[in-house]
Amino acid sequence: MQDGGQNGLMKYVPLALLLASFSSAAVAQEAEQTAEDPPRMEAEFCFFSQGLKDELAKFDGLKASKRDTVGMVINLVFILQDGELPPDRVELRDGDQVDVLTLETWGERSMTRNLTPDIERASPEGRLCVVDPAREGRLQSELGYRFQSAANIRYLKTPGTHDLETLEDGLKDGRSHWKKMVGAMGFLVPKFDHIAVAGEDRDAPPIVTALKDGKPIGTPEGEFFDGARMVDIDVLEDLGADAIRVEASAYRMTPSPDAKTVKRFMGG
Repeated sequence: MQDGGQNGLMKYVPLALLLASFSSAAVAQEAEQTAEDPPRMEAEFCFFSQGLKDELAKFDGLKASKRDTVGMVINLVFILQDGELPPDRVELRDGDQVDVLTLETWGERSMTRNLTPDIERASPEGRLCVVDPAREGRLQSELGYRFQSAANIRYLKTPGTHDLETLEDGLKDGRSHWKKMVGAMGFLVPKFDHIAVAGEDRDAPPIVTALKDGKPIGTPEGEFFDGARMVDIDVLEDLGADAIRVEASAYRMTPSPDAKTVKRFMGG
């Protein structure tokens, strides 16, 4: 398991799988070029979406009751270097249908919205295309960003206020999702007892306020880990909270173990 700085545990879908068609073409092209003519970017590059669809298929056996609070979210992530802008857009091309997927920027990361519904309905011939005309002709070695596909288990709804029952349901179901994701190693997935909340500013995650009967009763202390605020569900229960409020207009929330356990899973 790896973490990409996006609240809680995260797994990267192997780029070798996703970029097979693009990489093969690039290698063939590069073989024909000399040192005086290094490989350069084209206005777009595409790869089949089937690799992502195969990742989603791992969750087909989960009951509907395990999918109502949390679910797998797939994104394409562009980690930008200083001063660099993200690509123009990402398109899902499937037969005659073209869906334009706009990019959202969170700090130094630009990412697609949740791709899961799009990938689920795509045919085996569906392709994801990164459209980036501004970089056409630029050396591939000076791309200006790192490109990754990220899979994470997140709370599906972020309305600002979450009742404790929903949070606890997400912790339990999130662990079930991760056990499916890692397959035979599922017995190693630890207990999930923290809510990881991340916003646009990695240095200042959203404030989480504990509520009782709709009224604030305190701000639970928690760890900070790689841009996320880690809130212990046991602390909320000890406070007597029946809900939390996340002080942000936009945020991502993930069921997670504590920070120490996440680091251990990352090999740190």
